[in-house]
Amino acid sequence: MYVRGKEVKFDLIGSQALKPPNLYWFALSSALIVISLAAMLAMGLNLGIEFKGGYLLKVRLDRPADVEEVRGILAGYSGQGLDKSIVQTGESDAGPVLILRMPYIEDSTARKDTIAEVTSRIDDLYGIEETLQEEQVGSEWGREVSVKALIALAVFLVVILIYITLRLEFKMAVTAIAALVHDTIITVGIYALSGRQVTPVTVIAFLTILGYSLYDTIVVFDRVEENANLMARSARISYSEMVNESVNQTLMRSIGTTLTTLLPIITILVFGGETLKDFAFALLLGVFLGAYSSIFVASPLLALWKEREPRYAALREKVEARGAREAILVSSPGAAAVPAATKAAKGVDEVEEKTVTAPKEKDEGEKRGQAPAAARKPAPAQRKKATTKGPSGGKGKKKKKKK
Repeated sequence: MYVRGKEVKFDLIGSQALKPPNLYWFALSSALIVISLAAMLAMGLNLGIEFKGGYLLKVRLDRPADVEEVRGILAGYSGQGLDKSIVQTGESDAGPVLILRMPYIEDSTARKDTIAEVTSRIDDLYGIEETLQEEQVGSEWGREVSVKALIALAVFLVVILIYITLRLEFKMAVTAIAALVHDTIITVGIYALSGRQVTPVTVIAFLTILGYSLYDTIVVFDRVEENANLMARSARISYSEMVNESVNQTLMRSIGTTLTTLLPIITILVFGGETLKDFAFALLLGVFLGAYSSIFVASPLLALWKEREPRYAALREKVEARGAREAILVSSPGAAAVPAATKAAKGVDEVEEKTVTAPKEKDEGEKRGQAPAAARKPAPAQRKKATTKGPSGGKGKKKKKKK
């Protein structure tokens, strides 16, 4: 990742799969999954009438309704199960709104009479101006919708598994699916904790966030595959280190894509209607979890699995052995002095060799009858002071200066 033209690297994956920082990410994800499963078992999901069947009544009132008072009215019909109804109030441009989600009553006659009585009592208390929405869904149809939603999710996962296996490899496909399951469990757990209602719109949002999470993971895995081919030729880093390098190379892209996606989602969550807010809430969770899982779940799991392959295990041993040798040379003064002493000794030998070679060349020159260079060519001062030899070979007399 480059920041202001400078390369910045983070140790997000680590050099070993089961040591920090990977251990921290695995621990965090495991804790979130356990909390989510506990919330689903203890609190359950607030399923809409489309999934469990029931009756939905949404009306606009003259005066704002009191939730506890409306619940008191419905408690009088506990024999039909209306004491378990969900009561919500809100505001619209035209006035206050009351929303009732009541369980499905199997007996059609009793259902019709009960709903008419409840509507009449609410009208007496608050004045019903307009019926905005009225839906009735049978329990069988609700179960059918739930089964179809689960089948759609299963088909989606199988198709993705096949695609990634053909496009990249099987282990990458499995780890990508594991990241998707991670995102789904945590998202459903947050819905259970928050008490938000799960509707068909929520299911659509779930499928959307799974697609987004998958896209983010494939971007990282594609870079991992590309770097793995280069690493096979260089053999200088382990597979975990290579995955960490790949994540760093795609980190800025992931951050940019996530932020630009979250901005309109947050806008819808703040200013949108109730239906859009439910959809935006699911998308907000999914986009954030998708970016998290692609980096801190799918990538470490892939590194952990691939490091067990014989060729990458051998590569790790080779890299660790090279690192140990370099550490010894750096940390041990004696070991570090050996190359320096060898180099110094080599330099001394070269100097001595030159010193010994020079006299030999001088002796050989004298044997051939050649005078030294200094004798053959005296200095200018010496030539002026040289004596003049006569014809007989004796010393000549110096010429006297004329007075």
